[in-house]
Amino acid sequence: MNSVKWFIRILLMFFLSHFSFAADTITLDHFIQDNNDEVIVSAGNIFALGFFSPATSTTNRYVGIWYYQIPVKTVIWVANRDNPINDASGILRIDARGNLALFQGNQTLPVWSTNISTAGSGNSFAQILDSGNLVLLQNDTGKELLWQSFGHPTNTWLSHMKIGFNLRTGLNQTYTSWKSPDDPGVGNYTFRMNPGVSPQMVLYKGSVPVWRSGTWTGKMWSGIPEMAQNFLFNDTFVDTDDELSFSSDTISASLITRYEY
Repeated sequence: MNSVKWFIRILLMFFLSHFSFAADTITLDHFIQDNNDEVIVSAGNIFALGFFSPATSTTNRYVGIWYYQIPVKTVIWVANRDNPINDASGILRIDARGNLALFQGNQTLPVWSTNISTAGSGNSFAQILDSGNLVLLQNDTGKELLWQSFGHPTNTWLSHMKIGFNLRTGLNQTYTSWKSPDDPGVGNYTFRMNPGVSPQMVLYKGSVPVWRSGTWTGKMWSGIPEMAQNFLFNDTFVDTDDELSFSSDTISASLITRYEY
């Protein structure tokens, strides 16, 4: 009888350690399926990644990131925002090329993918971090960053995210509103960095600017005088040959902030 108890105890420890390791990652061997209501959760239980339907929608399914411990589901990023799946057959996994990819049922072409040509032969894994960033990493000792959701924002700006351009890679970090509470597709409002002699952040409705930040004074944006009383954020403006960007990060990880467009 004692040997049976020990076997059950060892088996339980194995499963607990296995699921603890896999809780925040998607690998070649661990994927998530919509019909099993599966999610992965960041190490500190801050954010979750999984399938959801927005607001009153009952058919359209999306892959998104939301706050894990807030009762009202608050989505901060959507993968397939303009390409919903109309049933619960979605599977999010690492494909043969090493990309994180979303498939519908038995289809061979992905609905959405990180689409990184250098990922290579499935030797990668995806991880959801406590910052809300979904990262695709090379599965080796160096853990090279291949792709990150912070580089491809949707409608929400979190601490440690940027607005602007990587002039070396061509990456443009722009924020766009949802079409409606039922539809996370690209909406009518866009918040972006306008380059030029005096760069500034501009909010557009369609092609019409409705708000400007003013120019950077060295400490704040001239059109946001409230920044002079800032005690909660570390603000950084970068204007180099390689990058034009602005970030506003909380001074403490215990502070939860988000800007939604």
